[in-house]
Amino acid sequence: MLEKQDLQAIKELIDTSITASEERMTAKIDASENRIMTYIENAVMPNFKLLAEGHQPLLETLARKARVDALEKEVVFLKSVVSALAQDVTDLKKAQ
Repeated sequence: MLEKQDLQAIKELIDTSITASEERMTAKIDASENRIMTYIENAVMPNFKLLAEGHQPLLETLARKARVDALEKEVVFLKSVVSALAQDVTDLKKAQ
């Protein structure tokens, strides 16, 4: 039968093995994370920058929503004025 000292020695061996395994896994994870971040910085981010640069001229040429809303209200008003003037012209022609 194993004595307390034997069990303690086995526990220490297991703990040492687990610690070494954890250190190896941590190192591999860190290396993988570094490779992924390098890939993102070198391959993905430049493509996003190009995409954003391509959208910049569109953003500059598009009218702002507030401006479009104001123009729509103005067009509605102008339509009603033109309609009223057209009716006045029709009434004046009938009066002649």
